[in-house]
Amino acid sequence: MQPYAVGAGVPAQYDMTNANWSQIEGFILRQKTSECCTCCINQPNIDFTLHPYVNKEGQKLMKSADELPTIALIKENASFCGRCYSCCAPGSRATKYYVLAGANDPGKLEVGQVPPGQVIMTHEKEWTCGTTQLIGWDDSGNGIRCPCCCCLPYLETKDANGTLLGKSKWVCDACPFIPKWSVEDAQGQAQYTLRPDVCCGCCPEIKCGGSGARRCRIPFYLRNPETNDKIGDGQISDLWLGFKNECCHKRNMYAIQYPPGATDAMKKTLIGTALLVDITVFEQEQD
Repeated sequence: MQPYAVGAGVPAQYDMTNANWSQIEGFILRQKTSECCTCCINQPNIDFTLHPYVNKEGQKLMKSADELPTIALIKENASFCGRCYSCCAPGSRATKYYVLAGANDPGKLEVGQVPPGQVIMTHEKEWTCGTTQLIGWDDSGNGIRCPCCCCLPYLETKDANGTLLGKSKWVCDACPFIPKWSVEDAQGQAQYTLRPDVCCGCCPEIKCGGSGARRCRIPFYLRNPETNDKIGDGQISDLWLGFKNECCHKRNMYAIQYPPGATDAMKKTLIGTALLVDITVFEQEQD
């Protein structure tokens, strides 16, 4: 796919009212909500915007991310208590993300309220344990956390009619320091494992360099769930959004690159997977 031209119109396959998912190779998922003042009881719903995919050669355009056309708004609807507890147990809150065609923001939602606009799909979960649980602080004031291995965070992806398309799940195993997720179809069959490369068998491998991306980052690759082999270039990677957004507004941005052979349902589910990556790993880095 050629680098997406900033400032041009939205390609036909990205028309979310009648998208041709078979031609879509990925998305850019950008956090809309600023987290510069999140603390204690000030924990807002985290909204995102969806943009046409920019491939590796086009990552240099990330400095102009404000000019990328918005094709959908992802609106979160979680309770106040759930958002406040997220820092203690990442990914624990019950929440529902509405993917709305277009860029119009309906504003603040009441808990359980369906936002106005055309709903393309939803990503949702009930209360669960977090990936970890805060159990105290040491003498230096650093939080002491215990990994959780039951009732783990997930997101179910459903179409506009509420039909289940797939499910993304946080995975806890013998290597708790390596973040990983399972991506399942509507029948509960694992289609992909998402995890980073591994260093020394027990730690995520950090990649350094790369135009337009974070200088040091941990890409998450989509893999065969049985062999752990990478499937093409399929991955979910965090991108550098510029000093203003990264340091002042504390927003995140991700590239979702689909693996070859992904079905329409799995492509929609992988948007939910990227959201789950954010709430289980990167969201808590902003606190």
